[in-house]
Amino acid sequence: VEMSEFIHIITTRFNVPTQGWDITREGSKPLTDEWLADRFKLFQTYTLPSFKNQTNKNFIWLVFFDIHTSDHYKKIINKISSEFSPFTPVFVRDFDEMNSQLLEIIPTYFNESTKYIISSDLDNDDILYKDFVKAVHDHFKPVHDMVIEPRKGLQLTKISETEAIVTEYYALANPFVSLVESIDDFGTVIKENHNNYRYYQHVNHYDNQEMFIQIIHKHNLMNSTFNNKCIFDLNLSDFGISPENHLKINKFKSLQHNMQRVPMLVKNMIKKKFKH
Repeated sequence: VEMSEFIHIITTRFNVPTQGWDITREGSKPLTDEWLADRFKLFQTYTLPSFKNQTNKNFIWLVFFDIHTSDHYKKIINKISSEFSPFTPVFVRDFDEMNSQLLEIIPTYFNESTKYIISSDLDNDDILYKDFVKAVHDHFKPVHDMVIEPRKGLQLTKISETEAIVTEYYALANPFVSLVESIDDFGTVIKENHNNYRYYQHVNHYDNQEMFIQIIHKHNLMNSTFNNKCIFDLNLSDFGISPENHLKINKFKSLQHNMQRVPMLVKNMIKKKFKH
């Protein structure tokens, strides 16, 4: 890691058991073998390549796994860790242990010039634009509790193994925010629900480029497709995805999605008109 006044920690909770995490959106139980197999596949196909493709690799990626993860997956985890040095697996029993471990691990990366920590918290199925980390570092200011906020991204909804629809995603205080904190008083970006970062005093935001892709698929616990405009053209190479894993945009479904938005847009226009 280069000498600089900050270090950048990215955390990912892979399969850490937590209360209230009992059912996915489709109604199946999370943390089953099927769930884990699907997650590893998404992670290795999309997330990991997008991290490896970062133009700035000056970050520490702490990935938290359930201590009871099977040997089959532990082998895969060790292989990833030996091939990609920022990837650092940490095995914990639950959410609380993850939090306490995190606060103990981070200071081991400080050196005499470290004054700040930037932290980001990303899911194991998120995809990053190649300059995601670079942009976070470019927007760093030495201000405690400053939020770095990329507002523009995409949602990719898989409709089959090879096809998807891709919608625009523009949001304040979205899950892709990073937090700058002084090393004397840090809790990392997971100390708050990401929605709360809209109330912070110092927010450094940018929206000149789609910086991330959120995948929507059947094993999602939280996310669902927003009613935003579909796009018909996407270059996944900028997100580190190899050509054989590029998804084809389903033009018909995209058009259908855009058409379904029309009544809502009309309703909003009428509402606005009568407000004035």
